[in-house]
Amino acid sequence: MGALPPLVIVAGLFLILLGLPFGLYALLTREQRRTTREIRIAATARGWRYRSLRWQGNPIAFRIDGRTKGSLTWSLTCSNTHGYDRGWSVVLNLLFPTLGGETDLSVEPREPGSRDTAMRGAAIPPQAVSRVASASHVAAGAVRFLRESGEFPSGLAAFDAVYEVFVRSDQVGQSLVDPQLAVRILRWPAGAVAAHSMLIWRDAFGLHVQARLASPPNWTTVSYLLDLADDVAGRVPPAVPVSAPTGLLDRLVARLLRS
Repeated sequence: MGALPPLVIVAGLFLILLGLPFGLYALLTREQRRTTREIRIAATARGWRYRSLRWQGNPIAFRIDGRTKGSLTWSLTCSNTHGYDRGWSVVLNLLFPTLGGETDLSVEPREPGSRDTAMRGAAIPPQAVSRVASASHVAAGAVRFLRESGEFPSGLAAFDAVYEVFVRSDQVGQSLVDPQLAVRILRWPAGAVAAHSMLIWRDAFGLHVQARLASPPNWTTVSYLLDLADDVAGRVPPAVPVSAPTGLLDRLVARLLRS
């Protein structure tokens, strides 16, 4: 048998070098692709719109748009953080756009440096807020909230040890997180990827319910977050209306949320 032509040898080596990483990638992501397919099938069966966001360069990124049983529209996005030093690397962010308004509530992990307590209740000069507002009305609203809000514990010691619940001073007395909801935030069902931590807040873009996960979610995780967020949405007080965000940063964020 004659010697193979050099061009054939080069082509064969190229196919081997090209096929090896693709084959390894397919093998290593097989389970995740199966889980993502499960999420897509379950979402589609409920009449929701599922979109893969692979253009982000992230194989686990997706977006689902749907409605609650009470006809509240929502969008759910999944993305990673590109950082693995905090105990979580994936973010599920659920947004209810119709519940947007003045920033008046937040639930935050109780972490060192998570809240600048020195600013709470401090007399922030109006000109400072104005400078922030020139770039982002939403950020200016967050600064005002930082100044005007106070902590309102849930009453469940295990929850209050790891989370802080803040509400605006004129809303103190209205229950946002009670012991029942606190237990649901802390205890995720068997089979779900339990949240490492959660964030809940309202701004002009809507009501956000965010779960930080140590690994990509499965359908049990997604469906539990949707149920949990629906509960939160039913508890928030009526929003204080705000005009449409007009700052440059606000417009950029609004465009990203719509994409």
